[in-house]
Amino acid sequence: MSRSYLKRSPMENIFVGSTYVFMGLFALLIFLPLLYVVQLTFSVDSDTSFRIFPKGFTLKHYAYVISAGMILRPLLNSVYLTVVCTVVALVLTLLLAYPLSRKELLWRRTLNFLLILPMMISLGFLPRYLLVRQLGLMNSYLPIVLISSISSFNTIIIRNYFSSIPDSLVESARMDGCPEVLILARIMVPVALPAIATIALFYMMGAWNKYFDIILYINDATKHTLQVILRSLVMEEEALHTTTRDQQRFTENIQYTTIVVAIIPVMIVYPLLQKQFVKGIMLGSVKG
Repeated sequence: MSRSYLKRSPMENIFVGSTYVFMGLFALLIFLPLLYVVQLTFSVDSDTSFRIFPKGFTLKHYAYVISAGMILRPLLNSVYLTVVCTVVALVLTLLLAYPLSRKELLWRRTLNFLLILPMMISLGFLPRYLLVRQLGLMNSYLPIVLISSISSFNTIIIRNYFSSIPDSLVESARMDGCPEVLILARIMVPVALPAIATIALFYMMGAWNKYFDIILYINDATKHTLQVILRSLVMEEEALHTTTRDQQRFTENIQYTTIVVAIIPVMIVYPLLQKQFVKGIMLGSVKG
């Protein structure tokens, strides 16, 4: 029995125990639908009744999805677009957040206000669409990368984190003749890694889940991402020409298989960045 447990009053122990039970039930409610979807992708029987263990074991759904060429190219497109969007967004966000965090910057308050302004006012997608079409950037990933390149919320997190770093570090580097770019790269970035990991996760999730911008700007089906294919499978079941009940169930299992494939990268990356996530959000939003 731990010392912290002995120091608690009976009411505190009841409250803590109730909290653990409630959070356990809440986690179970989230985990059960995911487990249900995963087991359907491995189940031999096409019956979609609720269960947590598959009926038999088969890889035919994954084999069908891969052999039919349904997800390989879209998956590679999604990975490529996610990596490019995340890298470009991180670089531009750091380059913008660092000067905004410096007190000696001229018109600092005005620039910070302009940074917050897009969070309060949004003109929608139509002006962006007209601009992209007039610039001749349709059917290209470039407008999607540029649209995702700067987030005011993420920039504020990094700016506040940079502001919390002691000015003495920056001043000593300047006295040694270090240029601002090297100060950012060698001092600010290593210290702000928790916040950078946090916004990297935000940018990555935003790029990975994009489908409306892809539909809006990309006409070439070979450039569509996994989310667009997933949307087509879920919203347009007639595309697979299902007629019988067994075919309909098989179609549903193919949909579930595509969903599982789409969430695998997220399930891999989230645990890797989990330790930095809460720390980065708290320090980036409170300090400064």
